[in-house]
Amino acid sequence: MYRRISKVLFVVTLSLGLLACVTTSHQLEKQLLSEGATRLNPAQVTDHLSGKTQVWTAGGAYFQPDGTVYVKYEGKVFPLRTWSVDSDGKVCVAFPNGFVSSCSVYYYKGDEVWVVTLEIMGEAQLTDGGPDTVMEGNKLSEL
Repeated sequence: MYRRISKVLFVVTLSLGLLACVTTSHQLEKQLLSEGATRLNPAQVTDHLSGKTQVWTAGGAYFQPDGTVYVKYEGKVFPLRTWSVDSDGKVCVAFPNGFVSSCSVYYYKGDEVWVVTLEIMGEAQLTDGGPDTVMEGNKLSEL
């Protein structure tokens, strides 16, 4: 009987924990939508990133049109990654073994494009993102 009660309590606790994650996750997305922002579709986000360098606080990423991406972080360049855009416009960067290193979505808010980082190395990001800065071409040497 105690095993059954323990199992039921485990399932209830797990369910409430997952529900809490769903309600609190992607706070920036919720904020953007409440402010009238619209999500970029796959063609728009591909046009926004392809052949451009996205600037970050400690580096950036050059999104080649052929689907490869070079990441520069804290002065070191990491090649051999790929980027893809799914049918919902979500952009994911993956290692050669297929492990996803990050996923983001993009929104138009006024005259700006905002990036919302959904996950980094398998860790959900709850509020990460902001106005996106991109430069034409490979500008990693300038970062």
